[in-house]
Amino acid sequence: MTKRLDALEECLAKVEAGTVDHGSFMQEWRGSPSYSAGCGVNAHKAYDGSLDAAKALHEAVLPAYSLQLTHHDCEVFQNPRFSHCGEEIDNPARAWLIAILKALIWEATQ
Repeated sequence: MTKRLDALEECLAKVEAGTVDHGSFMQEWRGSPSYSAGCGVNAHKAYDGSLDAAKALHEAVLPAYSLQLTHHDCEVFQNPRFSHCGEEIDNPARAWLIAILKALIWEATQ
């Protein structure tokens, strides 16, 4: 596995467990082809519940993906075969962040 994939998987595990700190997000986005200083900040804000930040992050790192956000989950997809879902009923922005991370992990393994 690459350092990038390891970092993505570690970040996803922390988001799903609810044990995230700001530094882990900032480090994770470094080295990405779509890295910008705002990505780490937006990931952290999405974790804290900002839908605007989740949208900005999605547009920065997965511009070719569509979004479906419902009251129970969030799905980002290129087409129905390649969809990535995050379930976080009480925090739709965090669900979106989980789905983004899953899509980035999938892309890193292709």
